[in-house]
Parts: sequence; C-alpha cells; structure tokens
Amino acid sequence: MNREQPATTAGGAAGRLLRGLGLRREHLTGFPIRPVIRALTTRGLIPWENLSGPPLDLVCRMDFPGASFLYHVVPEDLLGIRLFWQGWRYWESDVLLQFSRIAVTSPRILDVGAHTGIYSLFACALNRNAEVLSFEPFPPIYERMLDNLDRNGFRQRCRTFQAAVGSIAGTARFHIAEDLTMSAIVETGGEMEIPVVMLDDVVPHDGRTRLVKIDVEGHEYKVLDGMRGILEDSRPVVLFECNPGGDGTRISALLRQHGYCLFNLAHAAAEIAELVPERFPKGNHNFLALHQSQRRV
Repeated sequence: MNREQPATTAGGAAGRLLRGLGLRREHLTGFPIRPVIRALTTRGLIPWENLSGPPLDLVCRMDFPGASFLYHVVPEDLLGIRLFWQGWRYWESDVLLQFSRIAVTSPRILDVGAHTGIYSLFACALNRNAEVLSFEPFPPIYERMLDNLDRNGFRQRCRTFQAAVGSIAGTARFHIAEDLTMSAIVETGGEMEIPVVMLDDVVPHDGRTRLVKIDVEGHEYKVLDGMRGILEDSRPVVLFECNPGGDGTRISALLRQHGYCLFNLAHAAAEIAELVPERFPKGNHNFLALHQSQRRV
C-alpha cells in the first residue's frame, strides 16, 4: 500500500547538520535522541530514508491504534524503518483505523500479501481470539514474518502460507523489486518460481472469515476471483489496494456481483460509483468493500 515519502533539500541540510555534530545512526535510535529525530522526520525535515541502513538492526515495540507488538527492523526493511521513525499515523492511517475497528471482533482474518507480517501481528495483538491466516510468497520475507510472529508468541494463532494467492492453484513467476514491498507476480520473466494457492481451497467456508486485507501489487482481481465462495459464505469486509493501472473495472464488477458496496478509505463515508484509481489523488488508492447487508462505514 502507500509507501512513498520524498526527500527534501531541507532534509539533506538537516542530515549534514547531524553528521557535523558527530551523530551517527547508532546514536539516533535511543532515548532521548530518537524522539527528537522522529519529530524532525514527521515534519519532513529529515527524510526517513536517510536514516536507513546499518546499523539500524534492532527489535522495537510498534505502537498501533489499540495494540502494540514487537518488530525486528533490519537495514533493508523500508517499511519497518518508516514505522520506526514516523509511526503508523504517517503510513496507512486510514487503512489501519478501519482494520482495527473490524479485526477486534473478527473470528478469522486473512492477510494476503503479508510481507513481514505487520497486519498479521496487529491482528493477533488486537484480538486474542482471532484465527489469522497469512500469505507471503518470497522466502526471505516469509522467514522474517515467522521471526516477528515468534518474537510475540503468535505462531500458534497464525497459520502461515509461503505462497502467493490467485484464481487457480499452481505456480507463477515472481519479480523481486529493489523495494521488496513492491515485488509481485509477473506474466513473463521473473527471478523465481513460487507456489500459488486459491483462498477458496484453503479457507473453510464456515461463516467465520470476517476480514480480508489484500496488498498484492496489481493482482487483486485474481485474489478476489479465487475467493468467491468466501464472499458468498462469510461476506467479509475486504480492505484492498488498487493503484493506477489496476483492474478497477473488473474488481468492481466482481464485488458488486456478490452484493458489495465500495468506498475510498480516504473518504470512507462516500460510496464509489465507479472504481477508477486514476481519478483519486496520489496516495488514496486503498479501498474498502462492504457487503450491503452490513452496516455502512
């Protein structure tokens, strides 16, 4: 989901000032320096990307709305670094607030495109009674997700799949992007072959799946096409990303066929008549699908 944060001229100047004072990254992560640096990053005076890299390799407590959990930040983890320096309000606040509202009472939660497990960890921390299913295909990132689950004692409540999710089970080619959060299934090429599962094959149709989060870099339609049985059986709330160039028309048609209404999470009170991500401002490409039988947002 939305991850961009541009560097600024002021940020470069602030970084040079810190270096001039003899401050290095290892000095910035502890109290009392970290709160000062976090305030500067949230105001755009120091781009958070400038604080990435070694030796930022530490376990910290991530505070999210209504819950917190331990998380291992490593030098190449741009998402973890951003959360460490800026906090959840500067990442996906609209998504996280809706997610927390629904997850706290959901018997089963699906995290499709789990990456290092941020949403899975949040779900487990919010709701001790929830069964969480997490899907992440890239082996090194999958291992990091397992590590984070272990650090919090969540492995017994989180069923993990080292696999992508699609409309049919099988295999697919996977492109590994420089920013690993942007890695995705590709039609041709790709650096590795990965397994693909269909949600309707691995998730019980028992009415308990109440929340599904999907972040799969352009393959949202295939995920939804492979969970039609779940949509009919459980009518879960679906939080999903659809960026410019995404298949908004087919996604919208599929969801409406199953009785869903669509909302832009940046303005959740207004129902979307037509899902065309290009028409929304940059950064507002996260959407909510709510079955018409449920209460409105």
